[in-house]
Amino acid sequence: MKRRTLTYMALPVVWCLVSGQLTLGSLLLGLLFGVIVVAPFSELYRLDEVVYPTGDWISKIPKKIIYLYVLIKEIIKANIAVAKIVIKPTIDIKPGIIAVPIRTKTNIGITGIANTITLTPGTLTVDISDDKTILYVHSIDATDPQGIRDSIRDDLEHYVLEAFE
Repeated sequence: MKRRTLTYMALPVVWCLVSGQLTLGSLLLGLLFGVIVVAPFSELYRLDEVVYPTGDWISKIPKKIIYLYVLIKEIIKANIAVAKIVIKPTIDIKPGIIAVPIRTKTNIGITGIANTITLTPGTLTVDISDDKTILYVHSIDATDPQGIRDSIRDDLEHYVLEAFE
């Protein structure tokens, strides 16, 4: 109950920061929005439980920094590739959805790889299989599905596994 109360108290402050007004009305509106948004979904987020990090998270900080570097590099490369597609006078792409098998088993690893794929321009994680072993990825140009699978597995998932599992 403490965490939910703290959440309800923090949301009006966040609302005031977002709206740019620190008034009693703004605080009350933030509290109202917080209750409306948080209460129905509180079971999904386990606000009443304390969740402790697993594994040796301090030793993984260098791996997370490397992951961030690789992510930024991949975003830049993908931006250039998408810009080349857009600049061409004729757009010759074949978009499609590709099934990408993943090695990650934890929810944080799956979320990490799915969000990494979605952050990279030209790709979007659409769905995950029921057994959590395959991600379905929409690609702006799916002419080489195996190349996309290999790129995700070797360039992205490898670093997600090291940083988050």
